[in-house]
Amino acid sequence: MYDLNKINDCLNTKAIGRTIIQYDLLTSTHSKAKSIFATCPDGAVVLCEDQEKWRVRMGKEWMCYPEKNIYLSIILKPMANVHPVSKYDILACASICEALNELYKIDSSIRWPNDIFVGVNKISSVSSGLIGKKNKVDGVIISLGINANINKEELNEEIRDKATSLMIETSAEIDREALIGMILNKIEGYCRGLSSGEKKLSAAYIFNKKSVITGKNIEIIKKGKKTKRKVYARGIDEKGWLIVINDKGNEEILNPGETIITYEQNA
Repeated sequence: MYDLNKINDCLNTKAIGRTIIQYDLLTSTHSKAKSIFATCPDGAVVLCEDQEKWRVRMGKEWMCYPEKNIYLSIILKPMANVHPVSKYDILACASICEALNELYKIDSSIRWPNDIFVGVNKISSVSSGLIGKKNKVDGVIISLGINANINKEELNEEIRDKATSLMIETSAEIDREALIGMILNKIEGYCRGLSSGEKKLSAAYIFNKKSVITGKNIEIIKKGKKTKRKVYARGIDEKGWLIVINDKGNEEILNPGETIITYEQNA
């Protein structure tokens, strides 16, 4: 189990991480955060050592490894009413990339909309979801998973050539509590900027800098369709949508919930 005092010692936040609830096993931290959302304060964090499901996008699941990796969800309430959910994927991805660089000198990249890679191997993923009814948003839950202290031999054979971990990249066991603390600090910093309108280096700027597709020709598919289209990726906007130029020279802004990039073809 996590040492919550160590995480607390790493925090300089006002809300995020000031309440942490941890479990040995959950179906997922996201589903648990959703079920206790109403009774939790803004910034509450749900941690677990193992979870049965980790849905990353388009129904796909990520393999979980007990007591090796990081699985957490953050409950956000006040600031979630005025920003699209994709904005939170962007700021979480930017926060993770910055933390990996500052703590371990790892140069990571982002595959829009929510996957983080080191080289060609995935190391982390983010998934955000709105909480509320049709006409009223009560908040958002940011969920993330990070491959931390798992070695190459422990990775399932089918993903061994597609995934990596902090232990693999640094050749050492990492302090999960310190990493969690830094990520929570950075996420709250970006959230404060959203709510106050501060003019600072935006998460979208960091995301575009780390994106593997910005400034490249790519192939995309609209969700539910089979036809691929070639477009030029200009980057993402402040809300996390992809700006592209189509084959007619016209600009399009694509919703991450409706667009799939065929990364194998674009590698």
